[in-house]
Amino acid sequence: MNTTLNEKVKSMRIHVGLPKTFWADAVSTAAYLINRGPLIPTWFKILEEEWQSKDVSLSHLKVFGCVSYVRVRDADRDKLDPKARKCIFIGYGANDMGYRF
Repeated sequence: MNTTLNEKVKSMRIHVGLPKTFWADAVSTAAYLINRGPLIPTWFKILEEEWQSKDVSLSHLKVFGCVSYVRVRDADRDKLDPKARKCIFIGYGANDMGYRF
């Protein structure tokens, strides 16, 4: 594995205090973030901007391991149940713009 990726994964996982079982999620998230980092030779554009020739928003990026609240669908709860569940953010969806908790 790439040393840069491995070091990022170690620091992300240890900083949050997650067990080693979350290693694969940390690798996926670290690779996702590295691929959206600036490229020095192209005047700080990211790969996606170069490939698509348009501006790309990074507003969807979140802090790995942060506390998040996920909405519980109406069909999955009663009237007096909480509308959200407390979770930990562990990454981004593989095929869409979703998140993994």
